[in-house]
Amino acid sequence: MKKIFSISMLFLVTFSFGQKLYIVKSDDKFGLINESGIEVIPPKYNFIEDFDKVHPSWAKVELENLYGFVDKKGKIVVEPKYESIGDYNEYNQGWALIKKDGKFGFINEAGKEVVPPMYDKIGKFGEFTKDWASVESQGLKGFITTDGNIIVPLKYAEIEKFDGVRKNWALVKDKKDKLGFIDKSGKEIIPVVYDSIESFTKKKNEAAKTELANLD
Repeated sequence: MKKIFSISMLFLVTFSFGQKLYIVKSDDKFGLINESGIEVIPPKYNFIEDFDKVHPSWAKVELENLYGFVDKKGKIVVEPKYESIGDYNEYNQGWALIKKDGKFGFINEAGKEVVPPMYDKIGKFGEFTKDWASVESQGLKGFITTDGNIIVPLKYAEIEKFDGVRKNWALVKDKKDKLGFIDKSGKEIIPVVYDSIESFTKKKNEAAKTELANLD
């Protein structure tokens, strides 16, 4: 590695294996040197974030409006190819939300894509039921699990919360406005073929109210 000359030193960012690392700037590009003045990361990035801020021992880097990660040895661990990278553990333990070509997915703590960036929207795990997150693409919705697998195919225009009409069931609507139910195993328990579905409890309560009114 070569020494760095004619570079504006900015600030200390971390200790790496007992050595201090400094962010440096040259020709509006950022890199890292150690306390001996040796390049750890050449000044080629538009931005380098602090180490350990998003991921232990990694720093988020920006290159031409795309983001990735480098480690403290200067090795690229995640290629700068994402429009954004969120914080780890915000959606699922050990995962970070990514965006590429306008689509969302996840990477894990090793930097590997566990959910390819293919969705227009991704909800947080647990909003509908434990270990599931809602996903949407081209106006159709479904669910993925915490291992990244699709548990409910993306074929519904709307999915209501579970337990709204019956315990462990969720009302679903397809793009033809037909209604049915799925359960918490992801199975379509009532086919999506109905124009309307009303709660039996609701009907029973309304009948009881009518009977009491007649008695009065």
